[in-house]
Amino acid sequence: MKTFRPTEIHQFAIQAKLNFALGARVYDEIFAGFEVTEIVGDELRGWATSEYRAAVIDIHFSAEVARIAQAVTGQPVRRTSFLLRGLRHDTERQPAWDADAGAIHLVASFATTSKRRALLARHKGVRSLRMKLLRSRS
Repeated sequence: MKTFRPTEIHQFAIQAKLNFALGARVYDEIFAGFEVTEIVGDELRGWATSEYRAAVIDIHFSAEVARIAQAVTGQPVRRTSFLLRGLRHDTERQPAWDADAGAIHLVASFATTSKRRALLARHKGVRSLRMKLLRSRS
């Protein structure tokens, strides 16, 4: 599979075109801190600052992101996949963080919640999906 990694110039161009197309308010609420990491085959992969934002981008703005990324990079884009920043697209195993040189390994638990559930929980008035997950784990 052919992999294309956008340069910093590509990233800035995608961000500027999205900001212009969607408007500053929507862009600031949803796309703040997002990053296009790579285009593998015809799939655009990227990171968002929260699982909620990643879900909203995938569900509501994937066509716009794909159209703009294709225009900027010249690579064919047919689908998008956004995850929480730091998670990996190509595997079920996610990175672990060291607390004290091998003493405790914490694995990101955000990947266990589906994007649809994250949206539904957010719309039902849950202020923070992360807090809900932490309460359920206790």
